[in-house]
Amino acid sequence: MDNAYYSSILNEISSLLKIKGANKYKIRAYDTASNALRGLLEPIEKFIKDDSLTSIEGVGKSIAEDLVEISKTGTCKTRTELLDELDPGLLDLFKIQGLGPKRLKTLYDDLNISNLETLKKAAEDHKIQELKGFGKKIEETILAEVERISLNSGRTPLPAALQLAQSFRDALAKRDDVEQIQIAGSIRRQKETIGDIDLLVASTSDPKPIMDAFTKLPGVSDILVHGDKKTSVRTVQDIQVDLRVIDPQLFGSALHYFTGSKEHHVKLRTLAKKKGLKISEYGVFKVSDPSTPIASLTEEDLYEALNLPFIPPELRKGHDEINLAQESNLPTLLEQQDILGDLHMHTTESDGENSILEMAQRAKELGYKYIAITDHSQVLTVANGLNPRRLAAHIEAIKEANEQIEDFTILSGLEVDILKDGSLDMDEDLLRACDWVVGSVHISQKMSKEAMTERILKAVESGLVSTLGHPTGRILGGRGGYEYDMERVFIACAKNQVAVEINGSTGRLDFNAEHAAIARAAGVKITLGSDAHSTHGLSVMPFALGQARRAGLEKADVLNCLSAKDLLKAVRPSVHH
Repeated sequence: MDNAYYSSILNEISSLLKIKGANKYKIRAYDTASNALRGLLEPIEKFIKDDSLTSIEGVGKSIAEDLVEISKTGTCKTRTELLDELDPGLLDLFKIQGLGPKRLKTLYDDLNISNLETLKKAAEDHKIQELKGFGKKIEETILAEVERISLNSGRTPLPAALQLAQSFRDALAKRDDVEQIQIAGSIRRQKETIGDIDLLVASTSDPKPIMDAFTKLPGVSDILVHGDKKTSVRTVQDIQVDLRVIDPQLFGSALHYFTGSKEHHVKLRTLAKKKGLKISEYGVFKVSDPSTPIASLTEEDLYEALNLPFIPPELRKGHDEINLAQESNLPTLLEQQDILGDLHMHTTESDGENSILEMAQRAKELGYKYIAITDHSQVLTVANGLNPRRLAAHIEAIKEANEQIEDFTILSGLEVDILKDGSLDMDEDLLRACDWVVGSVHISQKMSKEAMTERILKAVESGLVSTLGHPTGRILGGRGGYEYDMERVFIACAKNQVAVEINGSTGRLDFNAEHAAIARAAGVKITLGSDAHSTHGLSVMPFALGQARRAGLEKADVLNCLSAKDLLKAVRPSVHH
Protein backbone atom coordinates (compact mmCIF):
# COMPACT_ATOMS: atom_id res chain seq x y z
CA MET A 1 0.00 0.00 0.00
CA ASP A 2 1.53 3.29 -1.06
CA ASN A 3 0.91 6.82 0.21
CA ALA A 4 -1.90 7.35 -2.30
CA TYR A 5 -3.84 4.43 -0.80
CA TYR A 6 -3.58 5.79 2.76
CA SER A 7 -4.57 9.22 1.45
CA SER A 8 -7.60 7.79 -0.36
CA ILE A 9 -8.86 6.05 2.80
CA LEU A 10 -8.62 9.32 4.76
CA ASN A 11 -10.39 11.11 1.90
CA GLU A 12 -13.22 8.54 2.02
CA ILE A 13 -13.56 9.11 5.77
CA SER A 14 -13.75 12.86 5.17
CA SER A 15 -16.47 12.43 2.53
CA LEU A 16 -18.47 10.07 4.78
CA LEU A 17 -18.19 12.55 7.65
CA LYS A 18 -19.51 15.33 5.37
CA ILE A 19 -22.52 13.21 4.39
CA LYS A 20 -23.13 12.40 8.06
CA GLY A 21 -22.95 16.11 8.93
CA ALA A 22 -20.11 15.68 11.41
CA ASN A 23 -18.11 18.39 13.16
CA LYS A 24 -16.41 20.61 10.54
CA TYR A 25 -13.11 20.60 12.45
CA LYS A 26 -13.00 16.80 12.38
CA ILE A 27 -13.72 16.84 8.63
CA ARG A 28 -11.01 19.42 8.08
CA ALA A 29 -8.51 17.29 10.04
CA TYR A 30 -9.04 14.32 7.70
CA ASP A 31 -8.87 16.57 4.61
CA THR A 32 -5.62 18.12 5.82
CA ALA A 33 -4.07 14.75 6.64
CA SER A 34 -5.17 13.26 3.30
CA ASN A 35 -3.53 16.13 1.40
CA ALA A 36 -0.39 15.88 3.53
CA LEU A 37 0.03 12.18 2.73
CA ARG A 38 -0.55 12.74 -0.97
CA GLY A 39 2.34 15.21 -1.08
CA LEU A 40 4.64 13.17 1.16
CA LEU A 41 7.89 12.15 -0.57
CA GLU A 42 8.83 9.33 1.84
CA PRO A 43 6.76 6.15 2.29
CA ILE A 44 4.25 6.30 5.15
CA GLU A 45 5.43 2.85 6.28
CA LYS A 46 8.73 4.47 7.30
CA PHE A 47 6.91 6.82 9.71
CA ILE A 48 4.80 3.93 11.03
CA LYS A 49 7.91 1.83 11.66
CA ASP A 50 9.65 4.75 13.42
CA ASP A 51 6.50 5.62 15.41
CA SER A 52 6.79 9.16 14.07
CA LEU A 53 3.51 9.69 12.20
CA THR A 54 2.64 12.79 14.22
CA SER A 55 5.82 14.43 12.92
CA ILE A 56 4.01 14.73 9.57
CA GLU A 57 2.38 18.16 9.51
CA GLY A 58 -1.40 17.69 9.58
CA VAL A 59 -1.37 14.21 11.17
CA GLY A 60 -2.59 14.17 14.78
CA LYS A 61 -2.67 11.34 17.32
CA SER A 62 -6.14 10.03 16.37
CA ILE A 63 -5.43 9.94 12.63
CA ALA A 64 -2.02 8.38 13.33
CA GLU A 65 -3.86 5.53 15.07
CA ASP A 66 -6.08 5.15 11.98
CA LEU A 67 -2.99 4.95 9.75
CA VAL A 68 -1.37 2.25 11.88
CA GLU A 69 -4.60 0.24 11.68
CA ILE A 70 -4.76 0.72 7.89
CA SER A 71 -1.20 -0.62 7.60
CA LYS A 72 -2.27 -3.81 9.40
CA THR A 73 -5.73 -4.41 7.93
CA GLY A 74 -6.13 -2.18 4.87
CA THR A 75 -8.88 -0.19 6.59
CA CYS A 76 -9.63 1.25 10.02
CA LYS A 77 -12.38 1.28 12.64
CA THR A 78 -13.31 4.91 11.90
CA ARG A 79 -14.08 4.03 8.27
CA THR A 80 -15.88 0.74 8.93
CA GLU A 81 -18.10 2.29 11.61
CA LEU A 82 -19.09 5.13 9.26
CA LEU A 83 -19.91 2.64 6.47
CA ASP A 84 -21.98 0.51 8.88
CA GLU A 85 -23.90 3.58 10.05
CA LEU A 86 -24.48 5.11 6.61
CA ASP A 87 -24.21 2.48 3.81
CA PRO A 88 -21.20 0.81 2.14
CA GLY A 89 -22.93 1.61 -1.18
CA LEU A 90 -21.88 5.22 -0.72
CA LEU A 91 -18.37 4.25 -1.85
CA ASP A 92 -19.81 3.51 -5.31
CA LEU A 93 -21.41 6.95 -5.38
CA PHE A 94 -18.00 8.55 -4.82
CA LYS A 95 -17.03 7.25 -8.30
CA ILE A 96 -19.67 9.37 -10.04
CA GLN A 97 -18.16 12.35 -11.87
CA GLY A 98 -19.63 15.66 -10.71
CA LEU A 99 -21.17 14.39 -7.46
CA GLY A 100 -19.13 15.83 -4.63
CA PRO A 101 -19.83 15.30 -0.91
CA LYS A 102 -22.14 18.35 -0.78
CA ARG A 103 -24.49 17.03 -3.47
CA LEU A 104 -24.25 13.49 -2.10
CA LYS A 105 -25.33 14.79 1.30
CA THR A 106 -28.37 16.46 -0.30
CA LEU A 107 -29.29 13.20 -2.05
CA TYR A 108 -28.78 11.26 1.18
CA ASP A 109 -30.76 13.67 3.35
CA ASP A 110 -33.62 14.50 0.97
CA LEU A 111 -34.12 11.27 -0.99
CA ASN A 112 -32.44 8.65 1.27
CA ILE A 113 -30.05 7.75 -1.58
CA SER A 114 -27.11 5.70 -0.35
CA ASN A 115 -26.17 3.36 -3.22
CA LEU A 116 -26.28 3.05 -7.01
CA GLU A 117 -29.62 1.24 -7.03
CA THR A 118 -31.49 3.95 -5.13
CA LEU A 119 -29.71 6.66 -7.11
CA LYS A 120 -30.71 5.11 -10.45
CA LYS A 121 -34.35 4.74 -9.40
CA ALA A 122 -34.55 8.35 -8.18
CA ALA A 123 -33.07 9.59 -11.47
CA GLU A 124 -35.42 7.42 -13.56
CA ASP A 125 -38.38 8.74 -11.52
CA HIS A 126 -37.11 12.33 -12.18
CA LYS A 127 -36.91 13.10 -8.47
CA ILE A 128 -33.32 14.39 -8.63
CA GLN A 129 -34.02 17.24 -11.04
CA GLU A 130 -36.54 18.63 -8.55
CA LEU A 131 -33.87 19.15 -5.90
CA LYS A 132 -32.33 22.58 -5.43
CA GLY A 133 -28.97 22.85 -7.20
CA PHE A 134 -29.53 19.87 -9.50
CA GLY A 135 -31.85 20.14 -12.53
CA LYS A 136 -32.58 18.00 -15.59
CA LYS A 137 -29.06 18.12 -17.08
CA ILE A 138 -27.39 16.90 -13.87
CA GLU A 139 -29.99 14.14 -13.56
CA GLU A 140 -29.23 12.95 -17.11
CA THR A 141 -25.49 13.03 -16.36
CA ILE A 142 -26.05 10.96 -13.21
CA LEU A 143 -27.98 8.32 -15.18
CA ALA A 144 -25.17 8.12 -17.74
CA GLU A 145 -22.60 7.79 -14.95
CA VAL A 146 -24.59 5.00 -13.26
CA GLU A 147 -24.63 3.16 -16.59
CA ARG A 148 -20.87 3.64 -17.02
CA ILE A 149 -20.10 2.38 -13.52
CA SER A 150 -22.39 -0.62 -14.00
CA LEU A 151 -20.53 -1.52 -17.23
CA ASN A 152 -17.17 -1.25 -15.43
CA SER A 153 -18.43 -3.13 -12.37
CA GLY A 154 -15.95 -5.70 -11.12
CA ARG A 155 -13.05 -4.22 -13.10
CA THR A 156 -10.08 -2.51 -11.46
CA PRO A 157 -7.69 -0.15 -13.27
CA LEU A 158 -4.34 -1.84 -13.96
CA PRO A 159 -2.18 0.54 -11.84
CA ALA A 160 -4.26 -0.03 -8.69
CA ALA A 161 -4.48 -3.78 -9.32
CA LEU A 162 -0.73 -4.08 -9.96
CA GLN A 163 0.13 -2.17 -6.80
CA LEU A 164 -2.07 -4.49 -4.72
CA ALA A 165 -0.74 -7.61 -6.45
CA GLN A 166 2.86 -6.51 -5.84
CA SER A 167 2.20 -5.92 -2.13
CA PHE A 168 0.83 -9.49 -1.78
CA ARG A 169 3.62 -10.93 -3.92
CA ASP A 170 6.40 -9.15 -2.00
CA ALA A 171 4.98 -10.21 1.38
CA LEU A 172 4.86 -13.88 0.38
CA ALA A 173 8.23 -13.80 -1.43
CA LYS A 174 9.98 -13.27 1.93
CA ARG A 175 9.00 -16.77 3.07
CA ASP A 176 11.62 -19.56 2.94
CA ASP A 177 9.07 -22.07 1.61
CA VAL A 178 8.26 -19.87 -1.42
CA GLU A 179 10.81 -20.78 -4.11
CA GLN A 180 9.30 -18.60 -6.83
CA ILE A 181 6.28 -16.31 -7.08
CA GLN A 182 4.75 -14.58 -10.09
CA ILE A 183 1.81 -12.33 -10.85
CA ALA A 184 -0.18 -13.92 -13.68
CA GLY A 185 -3.54 -13.17 -15.33
CA SER A 186 -4.50 -10.01 -17.15
CA ILE A 187 -2.07 -7.93 -15.06
CA ARG A 188 0.81 -9.81 -16.68
CA ARG A 189 -0.77 -9.17 -20.09
CA GLN A 190 -0.94 -5.43 -19.21
CA LYS A 191 -4.70 -5.13 -19.74
CA GLU A 192 -5.98 -1.67 -18.77
CA THR A 193 -8.46 -3.09 -16.28
CA ILE A 194 -8.52 -6.43 -14.50
CA GLY A 195 -11.10 -8.65 -12.84
CA ASP A 196 -9.29 -10.86 -10.31
CA ILE A 197 -5.63 -10.96 -9.30
CA ASP A 198 -3.79 -14.25 -9.93
CA LEU A 199 -0.66 -15.21 -7.97
CA LEU A 200 1.36 -18.39 -8.54
CA VAL A 201 3.84 -19.83 -6.05
CA ALA A 202 6.33 -22.58 -6.81
CA SER A 203 7.08 -24.67 -3.72
CA THR A 204 8.06 -28.21 -2.78
CA SER A 205 6.94 -27.60 0.82
CA ASP A 206 3.58 -28.20 2.45
CA PRO A 207 1.31 -25.52 0.90
CA LYS A 208 -0.85 -25.10 4.04
CA PRO A 209 1.45 -22.65 5.90
CA ILE A 210 1.75 -20.56 2.72
CA MET A 211 -2.03 -20.46 2.30
CA ASP A 212 -2.55 -19.63 5.98
CA ALA A 213 -0.07 -16.75 5.76
CA PHE A 214 -1.83 -15.51 2.59
CA THR A 215 -5.20 -15.27 4.33
CA LYS A 216 -3.66 -13.19 7.14
CA LEU A 217 -2.03 -10.54 4.95
CA PRO A 218 -2.97 -6.87 5.55
CA GLY A 219 -5.93 -5.85 3.42
CA VAL A 220 -7.70 -9.23 3.39
CA SER A 221 -11.34 -8.77 4.38
CA ASP A 222 -12.90 -12.17 3.54
CA ILE A 223 -11.68 -15.70 2.84
CA LEU A 224 -13.66 -17.12 -0.09
CA VAL A 225 -11.87 -20.46 -0.59
CA HIS A 226 -9.18 -22.01 1.62
CA GLY A 227 -7.53 -25.08 0.12
CA ASP A 228 -4.14 -26.69 -0.43
CA LYS A 229 -3.93 -25.97 -4.17
CA LYS A 230 -5.96 -22.77 -4.36
CA THR A 231 -6.99 -20.11 -1.86
CA SER A 232 -9.10 -17.07 -2.73
CA VAL A 233 -9.59 -13.93 -0.65
CA ARG A 234 -11.40 -10.64 -1.06
CA THR A 235 -9.58 -7.45 -0.14
CA VAL A 236 -10.88 -4.28 1.48
CA GLN A 237 -10.78 -2.77 -2.04
CA ASP A 238 -13.32 -5.48 -3.03
CA ILE A 239 -10.85 -7.26 -5.33
CA GLN A 240 -10.56 -11.04 -5.41
CA VAL A 241 -7.04 -12.46 -5.17
CA ASP A 242 -6.42 -16.10 -6.07
CA LEU A 243 -3.26 -17.89 -4.91
CA ARG A 244 -2.16 -21.25 -6.31
CA VAL A 245 0.79 -23.31 -5.08
CA ILE A 246 2.45 -25.28 -7.89
CA ASP A 247 5.12 -27.97 -8.13
CA PRO A 248 8.26 -26.17 -9.42
CA GLN A 249 8.55 -28.67 -12.28
CA LEU A 250 5.12 -27.54 -13.56
CA PHE A 251 5.55 -23.82 -12.91
CA GLY A 252 6.11 -22.75 -16.53
CA SER A 253 3.01 -24.45 -17.89
CA ALA A 254 0.90 -23.22 -14.96
CA LEU A 255 2.18 -19.66 -15.39
CA HIS A 256 1.29 -19.81 -19.08
CA TYR A 257 -2.17 -21.24 -18.41
CA PHE A 258 -3.11 -18.74 -15.69
CA THR A 259 -1.70 -15.80 -17.65
CA GLY A 260 -4.13 -16.37 -20.53
CA SER A 261 -5.84 -15.17 -22.55
CA LYS A 262 -8.55 -17.77 -23.09
CA GLU A 263 -8.61 -16.90 -26.79
CA HIS A 264 -4.85 -17.48 -27.04
CA HIS A 265 -5.20 -20.85 -25.32
CA VAL A 266 -7.96 -21.97 -27.68
CA LYS A 267 -5.77 -21.31 -30.73
CA LEU A 268 -2.75 -22.91 -29.08
CA ARG A 269 -4.73 -26.06 -28.21
CA THR A 270 -5.92 -26.28 -31.82
CA LEU A 271 -2.32 -26.09 -33.03
CA ALA A 272 -1.20 -28.68 -30.47
CA LYS A 273 -3.95 -31.09 -31.58
CA LYS A 274 -2.72 -30.91 -35.19
CA LYS A 275 0.74 -31.92 -33.96
CA GLY A 276 -0.57 -34.89 -31.97
CA LEU A 277 -0.06 -32.99 -28.72
CA LYS A 278 -2.20 -31.84 -25.81
CA ILE A 279 -1.58 -28.71 -23.74
CA SER A 280 -2.89 -27.87 -20.26
CA GLU A 281 -1.84 -26.18 -17.03
CA TYR A 282 0.22 -29.32 -16.30
CA GLY A 283 2.33 -29.11 -19.46
CA VAL A 284 2.54 -30.24 -23.08
CA PHE A 285 1.87 -33.96 -23.57
CA LYS A 286 1.96 -36.39 -26.45
CA VAL A 287 -1.55 -37.70 -27.03
CA SER A 288 0.02 -41.18 -27.14
CA ASP A 289 1.54 -40.66 -23.65
CA PRO A 290 -0.70 -38.40 -21.52
CA SER A 291 1.09 -39.19 -18.27
CA THR A 292 4.48 -37.51 -18.81
CA PRO A 293 4.83 -33.89 -19.98
CA ILE A 294 7.40 -33.14 -22.66
CA ALA A 295 7.49 -29.48 -21.54
CA SER A 296 6.36 -27.79 -18.33
CA LEU A 297 9.31 -26.18 -16.52
CA THR A 298 9.29 -22.83 -18.39
CA GLU A 299 7.05 -21.02 -20.84
CA GLU A 300 9.89 -21.05 -23.37
CA ASP A 301 9.94 -24.87 -23.15
CA LEU A 302 6.20 -24.99 -23.75
CA TYR A 303 6.35 -22.87 -26.92
CA GLU A 304 9.43 -24.73 -28.15
CA ALA A 305 7.53 -28.04 -27.84
CA LEU A 306 5.00 -26.57 -30.28
CA ASN A 307 7.82 -25.39 -32.58
CA LEU A 308 7.09 -21.74 -31.79
CA PRO A 309 9.27 -18.88 -30.54
CA PHE A 310 8.35 -17.38 -27.16
CA ILE A 311 5.25 -15.19 -27.44
CA PRO A 312 5.34 -12.30 -24.91
CA PRO A 313 2.34 -12.16 -22.54
CA GLU A 314 1.21 -8.76 -23.90
CA LEU A 315 0.63 -10.30 -27.35
CA ARG A 316 -1.39 -13.29 -26.14
CA LYS A 317 -4.76 -12.00 -27.33
CA GLY A 318 -5.88 -14.79 -29.64
CA HIS A 319 -5.59 -12.52 -32.68
CA ASP A 320 -2.80 -13.24 -35.18
CA GLU A 321 0.13 -13.79 -32.80
CA ILE A 322 0.38 -17.54 -33.38
CA ASN A 323 0.41 -17.09 -37.18
CA LEU A 324 3.07 -14.40 -36.82
CA ALA A 325 5.11 -16.71 -34.57
CA GLN A 326 4.89 -19.54 -37.10
CA GLU A 327 6.14 -17.16 -39.79
CA SER A 328 8.97 -15.90 -37.50
CA ASN A 329 7.38 -12.48 -37.87
CA LEU A 330 6.55 -11.50 -34.28
CA PRO A 331 7.33 -7.84 -33.53
CA THR A 332 10.43 -7.09 -31.48
CA LEU A 333 8.60 -5.35 -28.68
CA LEU A 334 9.75 -2.13 -27.10
CA GLU A 335 11.80 -2.48 -23.90
CA GLN A 336 12.25 0.04 -21.07
CA GLN A 337 15.92 0.57 -22.02
CA ASP A 338 14.83 1.62 -25.53
CA ILE A 339 13.09 4.71 -24.10
CA LEU A 340 15.61 7.56 -24.12
CA GLY A 341 13.38 10.35 -22.85
CA ASP A 342 10.10 11.32 -21.20
CA LEU A 343 8.06 13.80 -23.24
CA HIS A 344 5.30 14.99 -20.91
CA MET A 345 5.67 16.41 -17.39
CA HIS A 346 4.86 19.38 -15.16
CA THR A 347 6.85 21.48 -12.69
CA THR A 348 6.11 23.96 -9.92
CA GLU A 349 5.61 26.57 -12.66
CA SER A 350 2.09 25.16 -13.20
CA ASP A 351 0.64 22.35 -11.03
CA GLY A 352 3.71 20.19 -10.42
CA GLU A 353 5.52 19.59 -7.14
CA ASN A 354 9.17 19.80 -8.25
CA SER A 355 11.45 22.20 -10.07
CA ILE A 356 12.82 21.87 -13.61
CA LEU A 357 16.22 20.71 -12.35
CA GLU A 358 14.73 18.26 -9.84
CA MET A 359 12.67 16.62 -12.59
CA ALA A 360 15.71 16.48 -14.87
CA GLN A 361 18.01 14.99 -12.23
CA ARG A 362 15.48 12.30 -11.34
CA ALA A 363 14.94 11.47 -15.02
CA LYS A 364 18.70 11.13 -15.49
CA GLU A 365 18.82 8.75 -12.50
CA LEU A 366 16.15 6.67 -14.24
CA GLY A 367 18.46 6.32 -17.24
CA TYR A 368 16.92 8.86 -19.62
CA LYS A 369 18.97 11.08 -21.94
CA TYR A 370 16.43 13.91 -22.18
CA ILE A 371 13.04 15.18 -21.02
CA ALA A 372 10.52 17.74 -22.24
CA ILE A 373 9.10 20.14 -19.65
CA THR A 374 5.45 20.68 -20.65
CA ASP A 375 3.63 22.83 -18.12
CA HIS A 376 -0.01 23.81 -18.69
CA SER A 377 -1.20 26.78 -20.73
CA GLN A 378 -3.23 29.70 -19.42
CA VAL A 379 -6.82 28.48 -19.92
CA LEU A 380 -6.29 25.88 -17.17
CA THR A 381 -6.36 28.39 -14.33
CA VAL A 382 -7.07 25.54 -11.89
CA ALA A 383 -3.64 24.16 -12.84
CA ASN A 384 -1.92 27.57 -12.62
CA GLY A 385 -1.49 27.58 -16.41
CA LEU A 386 1.15 29.81 -18.00
CA ASN A 387 0.29 33.05 -19.79
CA PRO A 388 2.62 34.32 -22.58
CA ARG A 389 4.78 36.37 -20.23
CA ARG A 390 5.32 33.47 -17.83
CA LEU A 391 5.96 30.99 -20.66
CA ALA A 392 8.65 33.24 -22.16
CA ALA A 393 10.38 33.41 -18.78
CA HIS A 394 9.90 29.64 -18.30
CA ILE A 395 11.61 28.87 -21.62
CA GLU A 396 14.61 30.90 -20.45
CA ALA A 397 14.58 29.13 -17.07
CA ILE A 398 14.63 25.75 -18.85
CA LYS A 399 17.63 26.88 -20.93
CA GLU A 400 19.43 27.92 -17.73
CA ALA A 401 18.64 24.58 -16.06
CA ASN A 402 20.00 22.85 -19.16
CA GLU A 403 23.38 24.46 -18.51
CA GLN A 404 23.44 23.07 -14.97
CA ILE A 405 23.13 19.37 -15.81
CA GLU A 406 25.76 17.35 -17.70
CA ASP A 407 25.18 14.75 -20.42
CA PHE A 408 21.47 15.44 -20.44
CA THR A 409 19.06 17.59 -22.47
CA ILE A 410 16.06 19.47 -21.14
CA LEU A 411 13.67 20.42 -23.94
CA SER A 412 11.51 23.51 -23.43
CA GLY A 413 7.85 22.81 -24.02
CA LEU A 414 4.22 23.36 -23.20
CA GLU A 415 1.06 21.32 -22.87
CA VAL A 416 -1.09 23.73 -24.82
CA ASP A 417 -4.85 23.45 -24.68
CA ILE A 418 -6.70 22.89 -27.94
CA LEU A 419 -9.54 25.34 -27.48
CA LYS A 420 -13.15 24.75 -28.50
CA ASP A 421 -12.66 26.36 -31.92
CA GLY A 422 -9.44 24.38 -32.56
CA SER A 423 -7.12 27.31 -31.91
CA LEU A 424 -4.19 26.90 -29.52
CA ASP A 425 -4.09 28.52 -26.10
CA MET A 426 -0.80 30.42 -26.63
CA ASP A 427 0.85 32.94 -28.92
CA GLU A 428 2.14 31.22 -32.06
CA ASP A 429 5.61 32.77 -31.80
CA LEU A 430 6.06 31.32 -28.32
CA LEU A 431 4.88 27.89 -29.49
CA ARG A 432 7.53 28.06 -32.23
CA ALA A 433 10.10 28.99 -29.59
CA CYS A 434 9.29 25.79 -27.68
CA ASP A 435 11.20 22.63 -28.56
CA TRP A 436 8.23 20.39 -27.87
CA VAL A 437 4.47 21.08 -27.82
CA VAL A 438 1.87 18.66 -26.47
CA GLY A 439 -1.58 19.60 -27.80
CA SER A 440 -4.35 18.46 -25.43
CA VAL A 441 -8.10 18.79 -24.98
CA HIS A 442 -9.05 19.53 -21.38
CA ILE A 443 -12.11 21.78 -21.57
CA SER A 444 -15.40 21.55 -23.52
CA GLN A 445 -15.17 17.78 -23.99
CA LYS A 446 -18.88 17.20 -24.56
CA MET A 447 -18.91 18.19 -28.22
CA SER A 448 -20.41 16.25 -31.09
CA LYS A 449 -18.13 13.77 -32.86
CA GLU A 450 -17.99 15.95 -35.98
CA ALA A 451 -17.25 19.16 -34.04
CA MET A 452 -14.52 17.46 -32.00
CA THR A 453 -12.99 16.07 -35.19
CA GLU A 454 -12.80 19.53 -36.76
CA ARG A 455 -11.42 20.96 -33.54
CA ILE A 456 -8.53 18.46 -33.38
CA LEU A 457 -7.86 18.64 -37.13
CA LYS A 458 -7.37 22.39 -36.92
CA ALA A 459 -4.74 21.93 -34.19
CA VAL A 460 -3.00 19.11 -36.09
CA GLU A 461 -2.85 21.19 -39.27
CA SER A 462 -1.47 24.28 -37.45
CA GLY A 463 2.10 22.99 -37.79
CA LEU A 464 2.72 23.94 -34.15
CA VAL A 465 1.90 20.70 -32.32
CA SER A 466 4.47 17.94 -31.78
CA THR A 467 2.14 15.31 -30.34
CA LEU A 468 -1.49 14.94 -29.28
CA GLY A 469 -1.62 14.46 -25.50
CA HIS A 470 -3.88 11.84 -23.86
CA PRO A 471 -5.71 11.64 -27.19
CA THR A 472 -9.19 10.52 -26.04
CA GLY A 473 -9.37 12.35 -22.72
CA ARG A 474 -10.62 9.25 -20.96
CA ILE A 475 -10.07 8.75 -17.25
CA LEU A 476 -9.29 5.11 -16.45
CA GLY A 477 -12.19 3.80 -14.39
CA GLY A 478 -13.77 7.26 -14.73
CA ARG A 479 -15.14 9.16 -17.70
CA GLY A 480 -15.14 7.48 -21.08
CA GLY A 481 -13.50 10.27 -23.09
CA TYR A 482 -14.55 12.28 -26.13
CA GLU A 483 -15.26 10.93 -29.60
CA TYR A 484 -13.88 11.99 -32.97
CA ASP A 485 -13.18 10.49 -36.38
CA MET A 486 -9.86 8.82 -35.62
CA GLU A 487 -9.26 7.80 -39.23
CA ARG A 488 -9.45 11.42 -40.45
CA VAL A 489 -7.31 12.68 -37.57
CA PHE A 490 -4.67 9.97 -38.02
CA ILE A 491 -4.39 10.68 -41.75
CA ALA A 492 -3.87 14.35 -40.89
CA CYS A 493 -1.31 13.48 -38.18
CA ALA A 494 0.71 11.35 -40.60
CA LYS A 495 0.59 14.09 -43.25
CA ASN A 496 1.58 16.88 -40.84
CA GLN A 497 4.15 14.84 -38.86
CA VAL A 498 2.22 15.06 -35.61
CA ALA A 499 2.66 12.14 -33.23
CA VAL A 500 0.09 10.78 -30.79
CA GLU A 501 0.83 10.06 -27.15
CA ILE A 502 0.39 7.04 -24.94
CA ASN A 503 -0.03 8.77 -21.61
CA GLY A 504 1.29 6.62 -18.78
CA SER A 505 -0.45 8.51 -15.98
CA THR A 506 -2.05 5.95 -13.68
CA GLY A 507 -5.38 7.73 -14.04
CA ARG A 508 -5.36 7.67 -17.84
CA LEU A 509 -3.39 5.03 -19.83
CA ASP A 510 -4.56 6.95 -22.88
CA PHE A 511 -4.12 5.95 -25.77
CA ASN A 512 -4.92 2.34 -25.04
CA ALA A 513 -3.23 -0.44 -27.00
CA GLU A 514 -6.02 -0.84 -29.55
CA HIS A 515 -6.00 2.86 -30.49
CA ALA A 516 -2.19 2.93 -30.62
CA ALA A 517 -2.15 -0.03 -33.02
CA ILE A 518 -4.66 1.73 -35.31
CA ALA A 519 -2.56 4.92 -35.25
CA ARG A 520 0.62 2.99 -36.07
CA ALA A 521 -1.14 1.24 -38.98
CA ALA A 522 -2.06 4.68 -40.34
CA GLY A 523 1.62 5.68 -40.38
CA VAL A 524 1.48 7.83 -37.24
CA LYS A 525 4.42 7.87 -34.85
CA ILE A 526 3.82 7.32 -31.13
CA THR A 527 5.28 9.14 -28.12
CA LEU A 528 5.30 7.98 -24.52
CA GLY A 529 4.83 10.38 -21.63
CA SER A 530 4.49 9.97 -17.89
CA ASP A 531 2.46 13.19 -17.46
CA ALA A 532 4.38 13.38 -14.18
CA HIS A 533 3.52 16.11 -11.69
CA SER A 534 6.41 15.16 -9.36
CA THR A 535 9.70 13.28 -9.46
CA HIS A 536 7.81 10.27 -8.11
CA GLY A 537 5.40 10.50 -11.05
CA LEU A 538 8.23 9.85 -13.51
CA SER A 539 8.15 6.20 -12.42
CA VAL A 540 4.81 5.47 -14.17
CA MET A 541 6.38 5.18 -17.63
CA PRO A 542 6.14 1.34 -17.52
CA PHE A 543 2.35 1.69 -17.81
CA ALA A 544 2.73 3.56 -21.11
CA LEU A 545 5.29 0.95 -22.13
CA GLY A 546 2.81 -1.83 -21.33
CA GLN A 547 0.20 -0.37 -23.69
CA ALA A 548 2.87 0.11 -26.37
CA ARG A 549 3.86 -3.55 -26.06
CA ARG A 550 0.22 -4.69 -26.20
CA ALA A 551 -0.08 -2.65 -29.40
CA GLY A 552 2.90 -4.56 -30.85
CA LEU A 553 5.01 -1.40 -31.15
CA GLU A 554 8.71 -1.61 -32.01
CA LYS A 555 11.51 0.96 -31.61
CA ALA A 556 10.88 2.37 -35.09
CA ASP A 557 7.30 3.24 -34.12
CA VAL A 558 8.14 5.29 -31.01
CA LEU A 559 9.84 8.69 -31.13
CA ASN A 560 11.18 8.39 -27.56
CA CYS A 561 13.69 5.86 -28.95
CA LEU A 562 15.38 8.60 -30.99
CA SER A 563 18.05 10.98 -29.75
CA ALA A 564 16.80 14.43 -28.76
CA LYS A 565 18.16 15.88 -32.00
CA ASP A 566 16.48 13.27 -34.23
CA LEU A 567 13.28 13.49 -32.18
CA LEU A 568 12.82 17.15 -33.05
CA LYS A 569 13.44 16.47 -36.76
CA ALA A 570 10.59 13.94 -36.74
CA VAL A 571 7.82 16.46 -35.91
CA ARG A 572 6.76 20.03 -36.76
CA PRO A 573 8.67 20.28 -40.06
CA SER A 574 7.74 23.94 -40.50
CA VAL A 575 9.41 24.76 -37.17
CA HIS A 576 12.42 22.43 -36.98
CA HIS A 577 13.42 22.12 -40.67
